[in-house]
Amino acid sequence: MLFGEAVDESVTPAPVANAEASVEDPQPDSTESVTPQDSPGGAAARMLETAANTAEELVANARVEAGSLVTDARAEADTLLAASRTESYRVQAELARTKEEQAAELDKERATALAGLAEEKAALESQIATLRAMHDDHHEQMRRQLTQQLELLERTVLEPPAPDGP
Repeated sequence: MLFGEAVDESVTPAPVANAEASVEDPQPDSTESVTPQDSPGGAAARMLETAANTAEELVANARVEAGSLVTDARAEADTLLAASRTESYRVQAELARTKEEQAAELDKERATALAGLAEEKAALESQIATLRAMHDDHHEQMRRQLTQQLELLERTVLEPPAPDGP
């Protein structure tokens, strides 16, 4: 990063070890000698260079911290995802168990209902057989009675009335 570039001020800089020492106690290059004849512009340039280096170091540290935060966030997201999956599997297993219990209960109720219907069917078939027997008896009784009445009627019609008088 160059000194002239804009710095993102929304990033909070991380504390830098020896930051004060590097800003307050600039170490001159051993090849450069500070002489009293240096112009004030040269000192300002060195100060600007030191400030730029410090800013670059702060930005680098902020990037490292941001990377660490992203890594931590990803780890937490992975943990939450694993917990969510575990809970999902538990709920699925519970739903499957509940479904099996309900199916077993329905089968039991169905068997009870079918047994009740079978008993009712047997009772109704018995009533039908009784009613058919009564119908057959009644029919036979009616046939005999009609036959008797027809015989009585034939006897009465076939025998002429007895003459009256002498």
